[in-house]
Amino acid sequence: MEVSIFLAVITASVLIAVYSRYRHAARNARDFFVASGQFGAVLIFFLTIGETYSIGSVLGFPAGIYTQGSGFGMWFLGYILLSYPVGYFLNPRIWTLGQRYSCITVADIFRNHYASRTLEILVVLNTALFLLPFGEMQFAGLMVVVRSLGWHIPGMMMTGLSALLTLVWILLSGIRAPAYVSILKDVLMVVAILLGGYAAMHAMHWPVGVPEFSTPGNGGHGLPGGNAFIVSTIILQSIGLCIAPQTVAFLFTAKSPRTLQKNQIFMPLYMLMFPFLFMMALYVRTSGATPASPNDVFMVAVCATLPGWARGLVAGGCALSALVILAGVCLALGPLVSRNLMPGHSDRTQKIGAQVTIAIYLVVSVLGGASLSGLMVMLNNLYYIGVTQLAPGIIVALLDRKVPAIPIIAGLLCGDLVGMSLFFLHVMPAGLNPGMIGLIINALVIWAGISRAPRIA
Repeated sequence: MEVSIFLAVITASVLIAVYSRYRHAARNARDFFVASGQFGAVLIFFLTIGETYSIGSVLGFPAGIYTQGSGFGMWFLGYILLSYPVGYFLNPRIWTLGQRYSCITVADIFRNHYASRTLEILVVLNTALFLLPFGEMQFAGLMVVVRSLGWHIPGMMMTGLSALLTLVWILLSGIRAPAYVSILKDVLMVVAILLGGYAAMHAMHWPVGVPEFSTPGNGGHGLPGGNAFIVSTIILQSIGLCIAPQTVAFLFTAKSPRTLQKNQIFMPLYMLMFPFLFMMALYVRTSGATPASPNDVFMVAVCATLPGWARGLVAGGCALSALVILAGVCLALGPLVSRNLMPGHSDRTQKIGAQVTIAIYLVVSVLGGASLSGLMVMLNNLYYIGVTQLAPGIIVALLDRKVPAIPIIAGLLCGDLVGMSLFFLHVMPAGLNPGMIGLIINALVIWAGISRAPRIA
Protein backbone atom coordinates (compact mmCIF):
# COMPACT_ATOMS: atom_id res chain seq x y z
CA MET A 1 0.00 0.00 0.00
CA GLU A 2 2.67 2.49 1.01
CA VAL A 3 4.64 1.88 -2.21
CA SER A 4 1.51 2.49 -4.29
CA ILE A 5 0.79 5.77 -2.49
CA PHE A 6 4.41 6.84 -2.90
CA LEU A 7 4.37 6.11 -6.65
CA ALA A 8 1.05 7.94 -7.00
CA VAL A 9 2.59 11.04 -5.40
CA ILE A 10 5.60 10.92 -7.73
CA THR A 11 3.34 10.42 -10.76
CA ALA A 12 1.22 13.40 -9.69
CA SER A 13 4.36 15.55 -9.49
CA VAL A 14 5.32 14.63 -13.06
CA LEU A 15 1.84 15.47 -14.31
CA ILE A 16 1.98 18.83 -12.52
CA ALA A 17 5.40 19.55 -14.04
CA VAL A 18 3.98 18.77 -17.49
CA TYR A 19 1.02 21.03 -16.79
CA SER A 20 3.36 23.86 -15.75
CA ARG A 21 4.73 23.80 -19.30
CA TYR A 22 1.26 24.31 -20.82
CA ARG A 23 1.22 27.74 -22.48
CA HIS A 24 4.47 28.53 -20.67
CA ALA A 25 7.24 26.74 -22.55
CA ALA A 26 10.43 28.63 -21.66
CA ARG A 27 11.14 30.90 -24.61
CA ASN A 28 14.48 32.29 -23.48
CA ALA A 29 16.98 32.04 -20.63
CA ARG A 30 15.26 34.66 -18.50
CA ASP A 31 11.94 32.87 -18.79
CA PHE A 32 13.55 29.48 -18.11
CA PHE A 33 15.34 30.59 -14.93
CA VAL A 34 13.11 33.31 -13.42
CA ALA A 35 9.82 32.95 -15.37
CA SER A 36 10.32 36.45 -16.83
CA GLY A 37 9.21 37.87 -13.47
CA GLN A 38 5.61 36.72 -13.99
CA PHE A 39 4.85 34.81 -10.78
CA GLY A 40 1.99 36.08 -8.63
CA ALA A 41 1.45 35.82 -4.89
CA VAL A 42 0.47 32.12 -4.72
CA LEU A 43 3.41 30.69 -6.66
CA ILE A 44 5.88 33.03 -4.96
CA PHE A 45 4.52 32.01 -1.56
CA PHE A 46 4.92 28.27 -2.12
CA LEU A 47 8.25 28.64 -3.92
CA THR A 48 9.95 30.84 -1.34
CA ILE A 49 8.49 29.06 1.71
CA GLY A 50 10.04 25.80 0.52
CA GLU A 51 13.22 26.37 2.53
CA THR A 52 11.19 26.02 5.74
CA TYR A 53 9.99 22.55 4.81
CA SER A 54 13.05 21.23 3.06
CA ILE A 55 13.91 17.66 3.92
CA GLY A 56 16.81 19.08 5.92
CA SER A 57 14.36 20.87 8.20
CA VAL A 58 11.85 18.01 8.45
CA LEU A 59 14.52 15.44 9.33
CA GLY A 60 17.08 17.80 10.86
CA PHE A 61 14.82 19.48 13.42
CA PRO A 62 13.74 16.23 15.17
CA ALA A 63 17.34 15.00 14.91
CA GLY A 64 18.64 18.08 16.70
CA ILE A 65 15.94 17.90 19.36
CA TYR A 66 16.69 14.21 19.92
CA THR A 67 20.45 14.69 20.33
CA GLN A 68 20.76 18.19 21.83
CA GLY A 69 17.55 18.69 23.75
CA SER A 70 14.71 21.17 23.55
CA GLY A 71 17.07 24.15 23.59
CA PHE A 72 18.07 23.22 20.05
CA GLY A 73 14.70 24.52 18.88
CA MET A 74 15.50 28.01 20.13
CA TRP A 75 17.96 28.78 17.37
CA PHE A 76 16.39 26.55 14.71
CA LEU A 77 12.99 28.19 15.06
CA GLY A 78 14.53 31.54 15.90
CA TYR A 79 16.41 32.01 12.66
CA ILE A 80 13.46 30.97 10.50
CA LEU A 81 11.10 33.28 12.37
CA LEU A 82 13.55 36.21 12.26
CA SER A 83 14.05 35.73 8.53
CA TYR A 84 10.45 36.79 7.89
CA PRO A 85 10.79 40.41 9.14
CA VAL A 86 14.29 40.58 7.64
CA GLY A 87 12.84 39.46 4.31
CA TYR A 88 9.94 41.91 4.62
CA PHE A 89 12.38 44.81 4.34
CA LEU A 90 15.18 43.16 2.33
CA ASN A 91 13.36 41.17 -0.37
CA PRO A 92 11.59 44.05 -2.14
CA ARG A 93 14.83 46.01 -2.32
CA ILE A 94 16.71 43.06 -3.80
CA TRP A 95 13.90 42.69 -6.37
CA THR A 96 14.19 46.38 -7.28
CA LEU A 97 17.95 46.05 -7.66
CA GLY A 98 17.42 43.01 -9.86
CA GLN A 99 15.02 44.95 -12.08
CA ARG A 100 17.50 47.78 -12.43
CA TYR A 101 20.24 45.46 -13.65
CA SER A 102 18.04 42.81 -15.38
CA CYS A 103 19.42 40.15 -13.04
CA ILE A 104 18.89 36.42 -13.21
CA THR A 105 21.50 35.38 -10.62
CA VAL A 106 22.94 36.84 -7.44
CA ALA A 107 26.28 37.24 -9.26
CA ASP A 108 24.57 39.58 -11.73
CA ILE A 109 24.10 42.06 -8.88
CA PHE A 110 27.81 42.07 -8.08
CA ARG A 111 28.88 42.24 -11.72
CA ASN A 112 26.64 45.15 -12.62
CA HIS A 113 26.95 47.21 -9.46
CA TYR A 114 30.69 46.86 -8.89
CA ALA A 115 31.74 46.44 -12.55
CA SER A 116 34.25 43.75 -11.60
CA ARG A 117 34.80 40.52 -13.46
CA THR A 118 37.01 39.22 -10.63
CA LEU A 119 34.28 39.79 -8.06
CA GLU A 120 31.70 38.13 -10.31
CA ILE A 121 33.86 35.00 -10.61
CA LEU A 122 34.54 34.96 -6.86
CA VAL A 123 30.82 35.11 -6.08
CA VAL A 124 30.17 32.21 -8.47
CA LEU A 125 32.90 30.08 -6.88
CA ASN A 126 31.74 30.92 -3.36
CA THR A 127 28.17 30.03 -4.25
CA ALA A 128 29.03 26.78 -6.03
CA LEU A 129 31.26 25.62 -3.17
CA PHE A 130 28.62 26.05 -0.50
CA LEU A 131 25.71 24.82 -2.58
CA LEU A 132 27.39 21.43 -2.98
CA PRO A 133 26.61 20.23 0.55
CA PHE A 134 23.05 21.54 0.15
CA GLY A 135 22.41 19.13 -2.71
CA GLU A 136 24.05 16.27 -0.84
CA MET A 137 21.79 16.99 2.12
CA GLN A 138 18.65 16.47 0.02
CA PHE A 139 19.82 13.08 -1.27
CA ALA A 140 21.06 12.01 2.15
CA GLY A 141 17.62 12.79 3.56
CA LEU A 142 15.92 10.87 0.78
CA MET A 143 18.00 7.79 1.55
CA VAL A 144 17.06 8.07 5.23
CA VAL A 145 13.38 7.92 4.25
CA VAL A 146 13.83 4.89 1.98
CA ARG A 147 15.99 3.04 4.52
CA SER A 148 13.54 3.65 7.35
CA LEU A 149 10.62 2.26 5.36
CA GLY A 150 12.57 -0.94 4.70
CA TRP A 151 12.28 -0.73 0.94
CA HIS A 152 14.84 -2.98 -0.67
CA ILE A 153 16.10 -0.42 -3.15
CA PRO A 154 19.84 0.32 -3.44
CA GLY A 155 20.54 3.83 -2.23
CA MET A 156 22.45 4.78 -5.36
CA MET A 157 19.58 3.64 -7.56
CA MET A 158 17.04 5.62 -5.56
CA THR A 159 19.05 8.82 -5.57
CA GLY A 160 19.94 8.35 -9.22
CA LEU A 161 16.27 8.04 -10.20
CA SER A 162 15.47 11.07 -8.04
CA ALA A 163 18.16 13.11 -9.76
CA LEU A 164 16.77 12.06 -13.12
CA LEU A 165 13.27 13.10 -12.08
CA THR A 166 14.60 16.49 -10.94
CA LEU A 167 16.34 16.96 -14.28
CA VAL A 168 13.14 16.05 -16.16
CA TRP A 169 11.21 18.68 -14.17
CA ILE A 170 13.78 21.31 -15.00
CA LEU A 171 13.96 20.46 -18.70
CA LEU A 172 10.17 20.58 -18.99
CA SER A 173 9.63 24.18 -17.96
CA GLY A 174 12.52 25.56 -15.92
CA ILE A 175 11.58 27.31 -12.69
CA ARG A 176 7.86 26.83 -13.30
CA ALA A 177 8.03 23.07 -12.66
CA PRO A 178 9.34 23.23 -9.05
CA ALA A 179 7.08 26.23 -8.39
CA TYR A 180 3.94 24.31 -9.35
CA VAL A 181 5.07 21.04 -7.72
CA SER A 182 5.89 22.93 -4.51
CA ILE A 183 2.15 23.41 -3.94
CA LEU A 184 1.63 19.64 -3.84
CA LYS A 185 4.79 19.20 -1.80
CA ASP A 186 3.78 21.67 0.89
CA VAL A 187 0.27 20.26 1.22
CA LEU A 188 1.69 16.75 1.64
CA MET A 189 4.31 17.86 4.16
CA VAL A 190 1.74 19.69 6.29
CA VAL A 191 -0.50 16.60 6.27
CA ALA A 192 2.45 14.30 7.03
CA ILE A 193 3.69 16.39 9.94
CA LEU A 194 0.21 16.78 11.40
CA LEU A 195 -0.44 13.03 11.14
CA GLY A 196 2.94 12.10 12.62
CA GLY A 197 2.77 14.64 15.42
CA TYR A 198 -0.78 13.73 16.38
CA ALA A 199 0.04 10.00 16.33
CA ALA A 200 3.09 10.60 18.54
CA MET A 201 1.04 12.60 21.04
CA HIS A 202 -1.65 9.92 21.04
CA ALA A 203 0.95 7.21 21.67
CA MET A 204 2.28 9.19 24.67
CA HIS A 205 -1.28 9.80 25.96
CA TRP A 206 -0.84 13.55 25.59
CA PRO A 207 -1.05 15.72 27.61
CA VAL A 208 -1.14 13.51 30.71
CA GLY A 209 1.59 11.10 29.68
CA VAL A 210 4.13 13.51 28.19
CA PRO A 211 7.30 13.34 30.32
CA GLU A 212 9.78 16.05 31.10
CA PHE A 213 12.25 16.61 28.29
CA SER A 214 15.65 16.91 29.91
CA THR A 215 18.35 18.70 27.95
CA PRO A 216 22.11 18.20 27.97
CA GLY A 217 24.51 20.68 29.47
CA ASN A 218 26.56 23.21 27.55
CA GLY A 219 25.06 26.42 28.80
CA GLY A 220 21.70 24.89 29.62
CA HIS A 221 20.61 24.72 26.03
CA GLY A 222 22.17 21.54 24.77
CA LEU A 223 24.34 23.59 22.43
CA PRO A 224 28.04 24.44 22.69
CA GLY A 225 28.44 28.14 23.38
CA GLY A 226 25.07 28.53 25.09
CA ASN A 227 23.21 31.81 24.61
CA ALA A 228 25.95 33.46 22.56
CA PHE A 229 25.87 30.64 20.03
CA ILE A 230 22.07 30.65 19.85
CA VAL A 231 21.76 34.40 19.28
CA SER A 232 24.63 34.64 16.79
CA THR A 233 23.33 31.64 14.83
CA ILE A 234 19.82 33.07 14.68
CA ILE A 235 21.13 36.36 13.27
CA LEU A 236 23.54 34.69 10.84
CA GLN A 237 21.09 32.20 9.39
CA SER A 238 18.13 34.58 9.21
CA ILE A 239 20.23 36.81 6.96
CA GLY A 240 21.53 33.82 4.99
CA LEU A 241 18.01 32.51 4.38
CA CYS A 242 17.10 35.81 2.70
CA ILE A 243 20.19 36.27 0.50
CA ALA A 244 20.92 32.65 -0.43
CA PRO A 245 21.51 32.32 -4.21
CA GLN A 246 18.36 30.29 -4.84
CA THR A 247 16.27 32.65 -2.70
CA VAL A 248 17.52 35.67 -4.65
CA ALA A 249 16.67 33.88 -7.91
CA PHE A 250 13.18 33.16 -6.56
CA LEU A 251 12.72 36.86 -5.78
CA PHE A 252 13.40 37.72 -9.41
CA THR A 253 10.42 35.60 -10.47
CA ALA A 254 7.94 37.92 -8.72
CA LYS A 255 5.73 40.41 -10.53
CA SER A 256 6.24 43.18 -8.01
CA PRO A 257 8.00 44.01 -4.73
CA ARG A 258 4.63 44.37 -3.03
CA THR A 259 3.91 40.69 -3.77
CA LEU A 260 7.06 39.70 -1.92
CA GLN A 261 6.30 41.94 1.03
CA LYS A 262 2.74 40.69 1.45
CA ASN A 263 3.90 37.07 1.41
CA GLN A 264 6.29 37.67 4.29
CA ILE A 265 3.33 38.58 6.50
CA PHE A 266 1.72 35.15 6.14
CA MET A 267 4.85 32.97 6.13
CA PRO A 268 5.08 32.67 9.96
CA LEU A 269 1.92 30.52 9.82
CA TYR A 270 4.17 27.69 8.67
CA MET A 271 5.86 27.71 12.07
CA LEU A 272 2.77 25.98 13.51
CA MET A 273 4.09 22.66 12.19
CA PHE A 274 7.26 22.60 14.30
CA PRO A 275 5.58 21.73 17.63
CA PHE A 276 4.34 18.54 15.94
CA LEU A 277 7.90 17.71 14.84
CA PHE A 278 9.00 18.36 18.42
CA MET A 279 6.46 15.85 19.71
CA MET A 280 7.73 13.24 17.25
CA ALA A 281 11.28 13.70 18.55
CA LEU A 282 10.03 13.52 22.13
CA TYR A 283 8.16 10.29 21.37
CA VAL A 284 11.28 8.61 19.96
CA ARG A 285 13.46 9.81 22.82
CA THR A 286 11.09 8.54 25.52
CA SER A 287 9.76 5.38 23.87
CA GLY A 288 12.97 3.40 24.06
CA ALA A 289 13.35 3.30 20.25
CA THR A 290 16.93 3.29 18.98
CA PRO A 291 17.22 5.07 15.61
CA ALA A 292 20.18 4.06 13.44
CA SER A 293 21.24 7.72 13.40
CA PRO A 294 19.73 11.01 14.62
CA ASN A 295 18.62 11.70 11.05
CA ASP A 296 16.25 8.71 11.34
CA VAL A 297 14.22 10.11 14.27
CA PHE A 298 11.40 11.53 12.13
CA MET A 299 10.93 8.32 10.15
CA VAL A 300 11.20 6.12 13.26
CA ALA A 301 8.25 8.01 14.73
CA VAL A 302 6.36 7.75 11.44
CA CYS A 303 6.91 4.01 11.07
CA ALA A 304 6.02 3.31 14.70
CA THR A 305 2.77 5.27 14.81
CA LEU A 306 1.25 5.52 11.31
CA PRO A 307 -0.44 2.91 9.05
CA GLY A 308 1.01 1.87 5.69
CA TRP A 309 -0.96 4.31 3.53
CA ALA A 310 0.12 7.23 5.72
CA ARG A 311 3.77 6.12 5.57
CA GLY A 312 3.55 6.14 1.78
CA LEU A 313 2.13 9.67 1.89
CA VAL A 314 4.92 10.81 4.19
CA ALA A 315 7.56 9.21 1.97
CA GLY A 316 6.11 10.91 -1.11
CA GLY A 317 5.99 14.28 0.63
CA CYS A 318 9.58 13.91 1.86
CA ALA A 319 10.76 12.94 -1.63
CA LEU A 320 9.09 15.98 -3.19
CA SER A 321 10.45 18.15 -0.38
CA ALA A 322 13.98 17.11 -1.28
CA LEU A 323 13.52 17.33 -5.03
CA VAL A 324 11.74 20.70 -5.14
CA ILE A 325 14.50 22.30 -3.09
CA LEU A 326 17.11 20.54 -5.20
CA ALA A 327 15.50 21.80 -8.42
CA GLY A 328 15.55 25.35 -7.09
CA VAL A 329 19.23 25.06 -6.21
CA CYS A 330 19.99 23.63 -9.66
CA LEU A 331 18.20 26.50 -11.37
CA ALA A 332 20.21 28.98 -9.31
CA LEU A 333 23.54 27.24 -9.92
CA GLY A 334 23.15 26.51 -13.67
CA PRO A 335 23.04 30.13 -14.88
CA LEU A 336 25.78 31.11 -12.42
CA VAL A 337 28.10 28.92 -14.48
CA SER A 338 26.74 29.41 -18.00
CA ARG A 339 25.95 33.12 -17.62
CA ASN A 340 28.46 34.44 -15.07
CA LEU A 341 31.43 32.09 -15.17
CA MET A 342 31.37 31.79 -18.98
CA PRO A 343 29.68 34.97 -20.27
CA GLY A 344 29.29 36.21 -23.82
CA HIS A 345 27.29 33.26 -25.20
CA SER A 346 23.95 33.34 -26.96
CA ASP A 347 20.69 32.86 -25.08
CA ARG A 348 20.33 29.30 -26.37
CA THR A 349 23.90 28.41 -25.44
CA GLN A 350 23.35 29.78 -21.93
CA LYS A 351 20.38 27.46 -21.45
CA ILE A 352 22.25 24.42 -22.77
CA GLY A 353 25.31 25.24 -20.66
CA ALA A 354 23.16 25.62 -17.57
CA GLN A 355 21.43 22.29 -18.22
CA VAL A 356 24.81 20.52 -18.55
CA THR A 357 25.97 22.19 -15.31
CA ILE A 358 22.80 21.06 -13.56
CA ALA A 359 23.30 17.47 -14.73
CA ILE A 360 26.89 17.48 -13.42
CA TYR A 361 25.79 18.99 -10.11
CA LEU A 362 23.14 16.30 -9.68
CA VAL A 363 25.68 13.53 -10.29
CA VAL A 364 28.11 15.04 -7.77
CA SER A 365 25.30 15.45 -5.22
CA VAL A 366 24.18 11.83 -5.70
CA LEU A 367 27.71 10.57 -5.07
CA GLY A 368 28.15 12.86 -2.07
CA GLY A 369 24.78 11.92 -0.59
CA ALA A 370 25.55 8.22 -0.93
CA SER A 371 28.74 8.54 1.12
CA LEU A 372 27.42 11.07 3.61
CA SER A 373 27.27 10.37 7.31
CA GLY A 374 26.54 12.58 10.31
CA LEU A 375 23.93 15.14 11.19
CA MET A 376 22.21 17.20 8.54
CA VAL A 377 22.44 20.07 10.98
CA MET A 378 26.22 20.10 10.42
CA LEU A 379 25.72 20.48 6.66
CA ASN A 380 23.13 23.17 7.30
CA ASN A 381 25.62 25.15 9.38
CA LEU A 382 28.35 24.77 6.76
CA TYR A 383 26.01 26.04 4.05
CA TYR A 384 25.02 29.17 5.98
CA ILE A 385 28.59 30.00 6.96
CA GLY A 386 29.46 30.39 3.28
CA VAL A 387 26.40 31.88 1.58
CA THR A 388 25.84 34.54 4.25
CA GLN A 389 29.22 36.09 3.42
CA LEU A 390 27.53 37.58 0.34
CA ALA A 391 25.37 39.80 2.57
CA PRO A 392 27.72 42.79 3.14
CA GLY A 393 28.33 43.19 -0.60
CA ILE A 394 24.61 43.02 -1.34
CA ILE A 395 23.79 45.54 1.39
CA VAL A 396 26.34 48.02 0.03
CA ALA A 397 24.72 47.65 -3.39
CA LEU A 398 21.24 48.16 -1.88
CA LEU A 399 22.49 51.39 -0.31
CA ASP A 400 23.47 52.46 -3.84
CA ARG A 401 27.05 53.11 -2.82
CA LYS A 402 29.30 53.19 -5.84
CA VAL A 403 32.54 51.87 -4.39
CA PRO A 404 35.54 49.95 -5.76
CA ALA A 405 35.26 46.18 -5.93
CA ILE A 406 38.51 45.52 -4.04
CA PRO A 407 37.06 45.98 -0.51
CA ILE A 408 34.13 43.69 -1.39
CA ILE A 409 36.53 41.04 -2.71
CA ALA A 410 38.77 41.29 0.36
CA GLY A 411 35.82 41.13 2.74
CA LEU A 412 34.32 38.06 1.06
CA LEU A 413 37.64 36.20 1.06
CA CYS A 414 38.35 37.06 4.70
CA GLY A 415 34.86 36.10 5.80
CA ASP A 416 35.03 32.73 4.06
CA LEU A 417 38.53 31.97 5.33
CA VAL A 418 37.85 32.89 8.95
CA GLY A 419 34.42 31.28 9.14
CA MET A 420 35.51 28.00 7.58
CA SER A 421 38.75 27.80 9.57
CA LEU A 422 36.97 28.29 12.89
CA PHE A 423 34.27 25.80 11.86
CA PHE A 424 36.67 22.97 11.04
CA LEU A 425 38.90 23.74 14.05
CA HIS A 426 35.81 23.71 16.31
CA VAL A 427 36.76 27.11 17.71
CA MET A 428 34.06 29.56 18.81
CA PRO A 429 35.48 32.80 20.25
CA ALA A 430 33.16 34.07 22.99
CA GLY A 431 30.81 31.22 22.07
CA LEU A 432 29.83 32.88 18.78
CA ASN A 433 28.95 30.95 15.64
CA PRO A 434 32.07 30.75 13.41
CA GLY A 435 30.07 32.09 10.49
CA MET A 436 29.10 35.18 12.49
CA ILE A 437 32.76 35.83 13.31
CA GLY A 438 33.53 35.58 9.59
CA LEU A 439 30.61 37.88 8.74
CA ILE A 440 31.75 40.51 11.25
CA ILE A 441 35.30 40.45 9.88
CA ASN A 442 33.90 40.57 6.33
CA ALA A 443 31.89 43.70 7.17
CA LEU A 444 34.80 45.36 8.97
CA VAL A 445 37.16 44.75 6.05
CA ILE A 446 34.62 46.25 3.63
CA TRP A 447 33.98 49.22 5.91
CA ALA A 448 37.70 49.89 6.29
CA GLY A 449 38.24 49.62 2.53
CA ILE A 450 35.31 51.86 1.66
CA SER A 451 36.27 54.54 4.20
CA ARG A 452 39.73 54.83 2.66
CA ALA A 453 38.65 54.69 -0.97
CA PRO A 454 37.20 57.62 -2.91
CA ARG A 455 33.52 57.25 -3.82
CA ILE A 456 32.91 56.43 -7.48
CA ALA A 457 30.56 58.84 -9.26
